[in-house]
Amino acid sequence: MKQKTKIIDPLPLRAIRWSYPKIEWILPVLAHNIAWNLFFSPFRFKRPSREDVAFSSAKTSAVTINEKQVKIFEWGDSGNPIAVLVHGWSGRGTQFFKFAEKLVEEGYHVVSFDAPAHGLSEGKSTNIKEFYETLLHIEQNIGAIKVGIGHSFGGVSLLYAKKEGLKLDSIVMISSPTIGEDILTAFRKKINASPNTSMALRKMVVSRFDLDFEAITACELLKTISLKNHLIIHDKDDFEVPYQNAEDLKKVNPKASLILTNGLGHTRILRDNEVVEQTLNFIKVANN
Repeated sequence: MKQKTKIIDPLPLRAIRWSYPKIEWILPVLAHNIAWNLFFSPFRFKRPSREDVAFSSAKTSAVTINEKQVKIFEWGDSGNPIAVLVHGWSGRGTQFFKFAEKLVEEGYHVVSFDAPAHGLSEGKSTNIKEFYETLLHIEQNIGAIKVGIGHSFGGVSLLYAKKEGLKLDSIVMISSPTIGEDILTAFRKKINASPNTSMALRKMVVSRFDLDFEAITACELLKTISLKNHLIIHDKDDFEVPYQNAEDLKKVNPKASLILTNGLGHTRILRDNEVVEQTLNFIKVANN
C-alpha cells in the first residue's frame, strides 16, 4: 500500500518547540534521539497557486529510491541539453517555476523532482545520499546533465553528487549553507533546543555514519572536486542561511562567480526575475 503524503502545517512545529526543552531537561538521551529523527525529517508545505502552471504543464514520472516513490517533473523537449533543478530542505521541485520557464525558452530540457519525504514523494525522512540517488537516476535514465541549479540544501546535494561521480561541470548554488555549526544552530532554534543538542547530533553522526559532520558541508565537498563552472548566489537579508556562507564558499573556490542580492531572503530569491536572468547569462557564457 502506498504511503499517503501529508501536508504539515506549522502547528506540529509549535508543539515541538513547546515540548522539546522539557523533554531535554528531564530525559536528554530521549530528546536527542527525537532531534536526530527530526533533523532528517523535512516539513511538507502546501504548494502555492503560483506554482500551478509549472505543476500542470510538467511531464511527470516516478522512480523508487529506497522503497520510496519519488516524483519527477520534466519540461521542454527531450534531446535538448538537460538542466536539473534541485530544491532545498522542505522544498518542492516546482519552486523553480520561473527558472523552468526561462530555461525551456533557452532550449533546455528541464528536470526537477520532489526529493524523498518532500512534496508529493513518499517517505518521512531522507538524507543527502537519497538526493544523489535521484540525480543518478536522472543521469542514467533521462540523460547527461549539462547544468545543475540547487537551492539551499539542493546546492550542497549537487556538490555531493559531483563528488560521487555525477558528470556535471556547471553548478549554480542559491542560498546554500556550508557553516556546520550554523546549520545545527538554525535547526536547534527551530525546535527550541539547547546547545547540548548540537553536540549530541555531532557525536551521533560520527557514531552512526562514521563521518564527521563537517565532511559533508559544502566547503569540504568543494575541496574534493574539480568544478569547471560555479556560480554562487545569496541574499544579504537571508536570515535562515546568512550570506557569510556564500563568502566562505567563494574563499574555497576563488574561481567561482559570486552574486549578492538584497531584500530577497531565503526563498523569494527563486522568484526574482533578475536572479533568473543572471543565472541564464552565467549558463550561456559557461556553455560557449
